[in-house]
Amino acid sequence: MKDIESEIIESIRNGENNKALNYLYRDPLNKIRKYVLTNSGSMDDANDVFQDAVITFFHYVRTGKYKEEYDLDGFLYRVAKNAWIDKVRKNSKMVASFDHADFEEDADDNILAQLLSKEKLKFFHQIFDQLEENCKTILRYVLFEKKTMKEIKELLGYKHENVVKSQHYRCKQYFSKLLDKNEEIKNILKY
Repeated sequence: MKDIESEIIESIRNGENNKALNYLYRDPLNKIRKYVLTNSGSMDDANDVFQDAVITFFHYVRTGKYKEEYDLDGFLYRVAKNAWIDKVRKNSKMVASFDHADFEEDADDNILAQLLSKEKLKFFHQIFDQLEENCKTILRYVLFEKKTMKEIKELLGYKHENVVKSQHYRCKQYFSKLLDKNEEIKNILKY
């Protein structure tokens, strides 16, 4: 392990997150952005995936699961790559599930259904992207990955399930509030 990596890990263990984040936002972020952008993602997608990888990395370090022999940049890259693949897979499943919901009778209707589904997904993401990273992560785990509160507690390093439950409730309320502010999107997502 490189000296800088040892310093980063030690700073996370000591709660000196800024030092670690300064390093992580330089080199690893650029590699992850490049990967996501070359694989049909946007800059926002790349930043989201990077944030998820950093949260996972911090969790591994704080819980003692991070092994000293890991290459820090490689670890982050693998976590981000897997997260991006999962996100693309889930989005395509979500679009596919919308595609067959109401319009299976004739080919013209199927094309219309696909277009409507993609529009719904786009508008859903417009609201979803306005959430804080923590809320995005929790809601992503609940809505798309169907994780339990206990699993989320462990993934995010919370001490109690009740903290996750209250965060989940707060995030759902905030999402609803954002949705209520935009009547047009609310109506589109309703149908």
